[in-house]
Amino acid sequence: MIDIKETITTCVDFAEANLGNKISLDDIAMHCKISKYHLHRMFKALTGESLIDYVQSRKLSESINDLIHTNRRVIDIAFDYGFEYEQSYIRAFRKKFGYTPQKVRSEQMSLRIQEKLNSNDIYSVANSAVYKPAFVFRQKFFLLGIRHKIMSKSGDKTANAYGRDFFYNHRQKVRGSINPEVYYGYTDWSASNQGYIYYMPSVQVADLTMIPEGMYGVEIPAHKYVVFRFVGFFRPDDINGRQVGRLLVHMYSKWIFNSGFKFAEPFRFEYIDASLSKDNYCELDIYQPITAVE
Repeated sequence: MIDIKETITTCVDFAEANLGNKISLDDIAMHCKISKYHLHRMFKALTGESLIDYVQSRKLSESINDLIHTNRRVIDIAFDYGFEYEQSYIRAFRKKFGYTPQKVRSEQMSLRIQEKLNSNDIYSVANSAVYKPAFVFRQKFFLLGIRHKIMSKSGDKTANAYGRDFFYNHRQKVRGSINPEVYYGYTDWSASNQGYIYYMPSVQVADLTMIPEGMYGVEIPAHKYVVFRFVGFFRPDDINGRQVGRLLVHMYSKWIFNSGFKFAEPFRFEYIDASLSKDNYCELDIYQPITAVE
């Protein structure tokens, strides 16, 4: 079993120890004892950038100290941070910060730099993890699926079973789905105080003019969302409801109460792109509508 938090901590520490060397994804993956394919996907899914881009950003950010506080030649600074040529360093620096190293050295300005990734920001559950949330605005859209009433005591396994059944046996009945490979798990907890929720495995459609018998349509209003990405080394079919539940507890207790936002609607939805879920790898995004606390 892969401990994602431990793996990322190991690869970040290795990168920090080698900011002065030219290192590749192969080097980092070999050090972490994980395939470079899995390492690349895992790091990018959690942080939004590739591991190699992160490493280069760290090199460039650290080099600013040498530019500002020493009189060393730019070519020497470039070599010290693993760049083979001065021009390679200058091009990368300009692409990252919008200015040449010489301009940063000679003029007063503010730059947005890349600090070392803090592994404490990663919340890990066995072979899965979640990182800092993203914020997304989505326009109004429509979902079509099979609506189920689930008693609270039934637990998460019931919702998982309904989701698998819909994805493999019923989604093909929906005509005009925008992307049949993208699964939405829509949860309405407006009746949770009565001991039950509604869970609707579904797909996105252009409108609700054609609803097959036995299915249900929902219009999702335009909204701002906080989005937590849940990354794990398992197939979507094997998603553990308890793990997702612990993620939701993290979302409620560790983030929302300190964020300046509050949940805006009594619904959320899971988003899984099945086309990305291969080789025992899965990305699940949980969207929660939010609004600013007044």
